[in-house]
Amino acid sequence: MNVADRQIAPEFGMAGFQLGHGALRAARVALSAALAVIFLSSGALAADTLYVVAKVSVDATDKDAVAAKAKGMEQAERDAFNVVLKRLMPISAYAQLPDLNQQNVEELIEGVSIRSERNSTTRYLASLDVSFNSQAVKQLLDSQNIPYSETRAEAISILPLVLDGESVKVEGAESWRQAWEDLDLADSVTPATILQPRSNLTAETVKSVLGGDAQAFALMQTEYSYAPLVVAVGEVDGGKFVTRLIGADSVGPINYGHTDTFNGNAKDAARAAAAVAFGIIENRWKVTQDQPAAPAGAKSEGGTDQTPQTGATEVPRNVEATVQFTGLKDWQEIRARLMQVAGIQGLEVNALSARAASITFDYAGSLGKLQTELGQSGFAFDEKDGTFVLRSK
Repeated sequence: MNVADRQIAPEFGMAGFQLGHGALRAARVALSAALAVIFLSSGALAADTLYVVAKVSVDATDKDAVAAKAKGMEQAERDAFNVVLKRLMPISAYAQLPDLNQQNVEELIEGVSIRSERNSTTRYLASLDVSFNSQAVKQLLDSQNIPYSETRAEAISILPLVLDGESVKVEGAESWRQAWEDLDLADSVTPATILQPRSNLTAETVKSVLGGDAQAFALMQTEYSYAPLVVAVGEVDGGKFVTRLIGADSVGPINYGHTDTFNGNAKDAARAAAAVAFGIIENRWKVTQDQPAAPAGAKSEGGTDQTPQTGATEVPRNVEATVQFTGLKDWQEIRARLMQVAGIQGLEVNALSARAASITFDYAGSLGKLQTELGQSGFAFDEKDGTFVLRSK
């Protein structure tokens, strides 16, 4: 498949036009879009698969509209492919992620459907669904001896909330609920459904749940969902975005808190925080598939015993470290990779400068094991003058 063969849909009242001679590829895109409409209207779950990545965001700029769209499509397809691989592969195998060229990626694609798109003379904005051929992807992984699993977790429910003083809001200025709805929750290894808060839900109840009141949560669980329920509270506090996840996911009790400093748009901060929070849920499931069951007495993110028993165990230790990086993009990549490291939980950014960040996180295991896990993920983790220093190799 060739990007230049992709069909450009009519936009802003302009007549559509065809690039090149890619009739077959254009037909695939059109058929994909038509099938998506049929599935959505009929309520069918045929598109609910690990090999479909929905709501892929595209924002590309180039010399003209055609080049911008081609550039955006290429990046979207590569991003979607990496999502599929990370769904299938155990966390310990992420260092083996294959680096394919664009043509190789396109040969694995089964269809692309366009949810929405807009363009100007130099910019292309869109939301896409990209589906991959499951057999072709599995053959690729087999050919490179990369382990994978199609085992999915039990479906869960997520209730995004915004607290405003003594009231509970469905949505705030930071668009916290929309940030969750923009994620591809249905096709994840931990499929999830977004719930709507009921009118009788009070801030007092939510605060009780956040404070660890088991009875308050049990009542909420009964009222909202028979599936495991995660309450996701997000709010702006000064120049920080605070995220709390509490309840139970497919693995068990979850109590996760994260505070992130931001200087830009609150909506962007909410989107990033929601993506990280759902990544925590996905990774908790992935770790259970990648490693033996946790020993008795292992603790969840919030430090709550999931199986309180006697006996020797590895307990979470709070690790403080300085992360060294070359710039903002490098820092963003490092942070995203850190969230994928097996066993790291509750990562928080305490301070951020142009070339370094101070972070803390919990890790259930020895420091030697942590160094090994970080090393397998492409990090160097050393001690310097009594301080742990982390950097990319």
